Amino acid sequence: ARVLTADKRYVQHCIGPALDLGRGAITAEHAISLAFDWFDDLEVGGNLSVAGPVVRTDTVNFSPFGGVYTVGHALHDFTIWTKLARSAGGHYNNLVLINRHITSDLIFVPLEDFSARHLQILAVRVIERRPKYGFQAEQGNVTLEQLSADELRRRKRTYNSLITIMRVAFQLAWESGHIQSERPWRSLKRVSVNHSPRLTFLNRDECRRLLERCTPALRKLCLAPLYSGCRVGELAGLRVEDVAYQVYGLRIGPFKRSPSRFVFLPDEGMAFFLSCCEGKTPDELVLRSDMGKPWRRQHTNLFRRAVSQAELPRTFVFHGLRHTYASDLIRAGVSLDIVARQFGHAGTDTVQLTYGHLAEQFREEEIRRKFTPLDAEQQRIAASRSDQLSTLWKSVQAVDWRRYGERPVSANGLSQSSLRTPIEILKAFGPDLAR
Repeated sequence: ARVLTADKRYVQHCIGPALDLGRGAITAEHAISLAFDWFDDLEVGGNLSVAGPVVRTDTVNFSPFGGVYTVGHALHDFTIWTKLARSAGGHYNNLVLINRHITSDLIFVPLEDFSARHLQILAVRVIERRPKYGFQAEQGNVTLEQLSADELRRRKRTYNSLITIMRVAFQLAWESGHIQSERPWRSLKRVSVNHSPRLTFLNRDECRRLLERCTPALRKLCLAPLYSGCRVGELAGLRVEDVAYQVYGLRIGPFKRSPSRFVFLPDEGMAFFLSCCEGKTPDELVLRSDMGKPWRRQHTNLFRRAVSQAELPRTFVFHGLRHTYASDLIRAGVSLDIVARQFGHAGTDTVQLTYGHLAEQFREEEIRRKFTPLDAEQQRIAASRSDQLSTLWKSVQAVDWRRYGERPVSANGLSQSSLRTPIEILKAFGPDLAR
């Protein structure tokens, strides 16, 4: 018998002989019984390691039993549907959110009885729990007062994601006849939250510094989103047959919630992807790691090291290359609609909230340059003040372009919100929302 102890050591124990070599032997059933007796002794002594997951979760932590249709039943049925209807990544993200925030407190609540009181329990849980990455141990809880504006904003977005999951799950339960009332899913309301403008992206000099510190394969993986704006998962699955397929660009398959789409490329980007395809068959991957393997998550540590060596902000992650692509286009005057289409977004709302502040300099220049003259007297005054106006123009343009025209941001949404969030939830997220 072998166990893993609390101090992460493997300990083996000889139970008895399996073969009769003159001293007798024990049966398999007897050996199993003795082994569990030994396990029990170690457990009582507190010497065993706490059991943990050994693989990625693939189901809701709930066994659908009993005659009462609960929140757990609804979420279990919902994830069966998402496994078929959604991407693998989207399905897994739903499972992680459900198991982390819902299963411990709300999973056995009868769905017909679900109300704003249960939403308040969920809101408090989301606020108090620290982020957890991978299989790392749980950390202590925090209070609302300990959270920064950005931390509170992220928790609100997590809460809204959970509300979206539960709303679809509860609606499916109602449509399937498991509950008679629409109230459980109609009572689910999101909280208002301001999107944080993206400020961590690179200019061209910083891009070159980063690329110089990359390994050969990582350099290609970094150039790809800078030319296309694609996600790392989309690029990892890109095949030779997807390059220059019907368009001057890339064919991107369905990813997350985005349908398949075409991404158009500049000449420099088209040449880059064509060079990556040379000597490969149509079904081969365009980009591979330095070891010749498909990109999974090997790029994370390599990229973090390159960022450090290039003396870039530690907060800059690989997804920031996608933001860099968008920021460069928007600052050059490309419309938000075109950027949204390149990204695979259904509308411009996300792009407007995330990158809209970058269009301010372009809007400012267009207004100054294209306004039709109106009054001759004011034109003469403007001409006489040309030196003053030119100095003023240059002074404001000297501001860091990433923060140009920046407005103060908070974790809360607009004071006049169309969301009819229950007062219990507003109070949970702080007095500013409950006013």
